Amino acid sequence: MTTDAIEFAEFTKNVERSLALAVGALQRRQDPAGYWKGEFETSLIGEAAEVILHHFLRLSDDAVTTAAAKTILAEQSATGGWASYHKGPDELLLSVFCYVALRLAGHDPDEPAMRAAAESIRGNGGVEAVDNPTMLAWLALIGLWPWRDIPLIPPELVLLPSRCPGNIYQIGAAARGVVVANSLFMAHRPVTPAGFDIKELFARPVATARQLPRPRAVRIATTLSHWYARHPIGFLRRRAIRKAAKWLVRSQERDGSWGGNWPQTANVVVGLDAVGYRRDHPVVESAMAALDRYVVTRNGQRRLEMWTSVVMDTSLAMSAAAMTGDPAARSAAERSVRWLLTNQVTELGDWAVLTKDPVPGGWPYEFTNDANPDTDDTSFAVAALRRLHPPGTNPAVDDACARACRWMLSQQSKDGGWTAFEPMRWQLPGRDALARIGFLEAPSADITGHVLEALGADGRANTPAARRGIAWLRRNQRPDGSWPGWWACYHLHGTSAAVTGLTACGVPGTDPTVSRACAWIVAHQQDDGGWGEDIRALHDPAWIGTGESTPSQTAWALLALIAAGRADSEPVRAGLDFLIRTQQADGDWAEPWHTWVVHHDGLYWRDTLLRLVYPVMAMSAYRAGMGGSARTDGTSRADGTE
Repeated sequence: MTTDAIEFAEFTKNVERSLALAVGALQRRQDPAGYWKGEFETSLIGEAAEVILHHFLRLSDDAVTTAAAKTILAEQSATGGWASYHKGPDELLLSVFCYVALRLAGHDPDEPAMRAAAESIRGNGGVEAVDNPTMLAWLALIGLWPWRDIPLIPPELVLLPSRCPGNIYQIGAAARGVVVANSLFMAHRPVTPAGFDIKELFARPVATARQLPRPRAVRIATTLSHWYARHPIGFLRRRAIRKAAKWLVRSQERDGSWGGNWPQTANVVVGLDAVGYRRDHPVVESAMAALDRYVVTRNGQRRLEMWTSVVMDTSLAMSAAAMTGDPAARSAAERSVRWLLTNQVTELGDWAVLTKDPVPGGWPYEFTNDANPDTDDTSFAVAALRRLHPPGTNPAVDDACARACRWMLSQQSKDGGWTAFEPMRWQLPGRDALARIGFLEAPSADITGHVLEALGADGRANTPAARRGIAWLRRNQRPDGSWPGWWACYHLHGTSAAVTGLTACGVPGTDPTVSRACAWIVAHQQDDGGWGEDIRALHDPAWIGTGESTPSQTAWALLALIAAGRADSEPVRAGLDFLIRTQQADGDWAEPWHTWVVHHDGLYWRDTLLRLVYPVMAMSAYRAGMGGSARTDGTSRADGTE
């Protein structure tokens, strides 16, 4: 036996040992109810906003405010502000909100920590440089920003015909409830005074700071919206407010939330409060109870888990467990099948308004979001179910997957790609800026790739819809071979999803599109064998494909290379070696980096389960990719190209 063969055999044993450890950790993380859920960890924007919300609503929750302030102070950076991602710089909007929350909690602006925070804010342009109108509106609610400087959303939007641009159903599903809620409180512009000002946060004299140049579109929107607010058509305004409030009440989820998340629910509570819904109204009581359920304790701190990624986590964990071939892991995944089937959305939601012959069948991201299931989590669910039960082997799974695929096909955009929520129907001016804050969504490579992977798993690789999706990916590949993603960072995620989607639909690994993508992935492998892409890549091209190696991003790269037939290559072995070296004794991996994206404009997150799930998938895919074709002499290709 040659030295190479001995080394290869030892490497294979290390992969198996690491995989067994990880599988044990994965099984221990499953909830008795059958689902898996990691923690959704993001910045402190939610904790700060909660303090503002409680002040606006005049809730005397000193314990909540004190606990939030303690958490905020504990996370203050050495430079005085607060970062929105691991090892990131102080972020202006987040720092302003954290500072205001501390002031509301009773902290004096002359305290050293407060002085440092104010200095950081001024150094980043001052509060006057915050350019997110919906977040400035939260400061206006407590009298810290003038309503006159904020473009107002008119509630009359709900009166526009559903197919008219500007109607609420032309707004991104993730932002729709927030927009309607904002329109209600912007119509009334209520204020619960904070009892102080924040002049110390301005980088320029206050009188001139609020006259800073704004984009022309923002200036026009502000001027026109305030003119109409002063001269509304009375009966239309009253009708719009009534309809908007009824729309919100009708959209409340069965758990009391809106959209299954904290931010949307909090905005709706403010909107309903502005139009006279009392605290003891059943809708409001249910909403307040829902807000409390997003509170978690993490490292002894009170934190908000603003979203719950339970369907995504469960589906991906099921796929990982099924891919291992381990009987106990497969049994754990089977326990999730019933939970997943039970939580499929079987009723029409917002998406049905503009869908011809709508048929429900999607899954949401959260425990409850019946109004807005999404194609991404639906694709994960279909892929997971099909890894356990291929077509024709389980009638209940066959029916669920058929409905899910019909629903995903109905949500395909005209250009052949897919968005996470509803298809892009209009090319609107300012689309990119609106997309960055979640008001619109364009098709993306990661979503399109995931949907193609699901269609391939369900035996629909040769359908016209799949062919259109493949064509979309070919058209939108960057000259360097990569694709940008949208919901995770960034080109690594988009490129991995595109490659796995293409190959799942029968595109060979030797195809030029796939080969260029694999070459890009290999070219961006780090010296330690892993892959990483910093959140800064979203805003600075110099960071694209570059950053500290992370377990999940390394696994994304490996899954793409292996799917393209490159399991037996040095880059793959180096990537697996990185995962083996960095694995913890309990089988899990540490991943403090934020690799997922809510809004490109500053809201990022990390998942405490997916850092484990993706390496399990990558190691299992490697074993399957080498099965029957492992080189007994221990040699391998020098790179991941063909």
